Amino acid sequence: MSAVAAPGAALARGLVRDRRAAFGCALVVVACLAAIAAPLLAPYDPNAPDFVAALSPPSSAHLFGTDDLGRDTFSRVIYGARVSLLVGLVSVVGALVVGTGLGVVAGYFGRFADALIMRVMDVVFAFPSILLALAITAVLGPSLSNAILAIAVVNLPVFARIARAQTLVVQRLDFVEAQRALGFGPFAILAKTIVPNILAPIIVQGSLLFAAAIITESYLSFLGLGAQPPTPTWGNMLRNAIGFLGLAPWLAWFPGAAIFLTVLGFNLFGDALRDIFDPRNT
Repeated sequence: MSAVAAPGAALARGLVRDRRAAFGCALVVVACLAAIAAPLLAPYDPNAPDFVAALSPPSSAHLFGTDDLGRDTFSRVIYGARVSLLVGLVSVVGALVVGTGLGVVAGYFGRFADALIMRVMDVVFAFPSILLALAITAVLGPSLSNAILAIAVVNLPVFARIARAQTLVVQRLDFVEAQRALGFGPFAILAKTIVPNILAPIIVQGSLLFAAAIITESYLSFLGLGAQPPTPTWGNMLRNAIGFLGLAPWLAWFPGAAIFLTVLGFNLFGDALRDIFDPRNT
């Protein structure tokens, strides 16, 4: 119980000491609560048009104004949080699980497995992440699931490299050598010893890549390669706002602010995790 509670207690202490970390955590919590409680918080159906109220400025009736079809921008921003956080969660967790597994296998078994896995990762890593995501979604077709797959593939080499490097260090430690001497199989050692001991830097990297995943999803949606209308996403809201910047600039203000604040929150939270798990700070 104490081993599990220690990181949580350390995180709480870090948030108390560091106001930036507390602010970042607050932004993350607000974004998550908004996504979870979207049906309760949104005053209107995000896809319901009201042509009479089209391009209305922010007011008491429509806090963030309305778009060219009269849809409530506040409701669409709230529901857009669901898409962005879903993409970030599924893509990053998928990349973390698969990439960590590949990196651990490459680092522990070495030789052919290491050469094969890491050369494939090097090829993926050689492409600029945005261009690779664009290429994957362009080939597979525009959809939310393909955007998630593209972002996961882009992030695979990051987790694989970290996992491999950490595995190379941990597998040489005395307690791992002792387990080998006692007859523990390689997969038992990997699952029970090596993976738990390399998770800290991987989780920190995952929190930072969560922010990057939100930005990438916004890029793809902005270019029409992510979730398709009428599904509200921050990226396609910005795309729709381009034609009305002079007439209704609020259409870009609020989804842009949502992206900025959410990404800022995850970056600050990731920095706090990095400081907490840094052994030099213990």
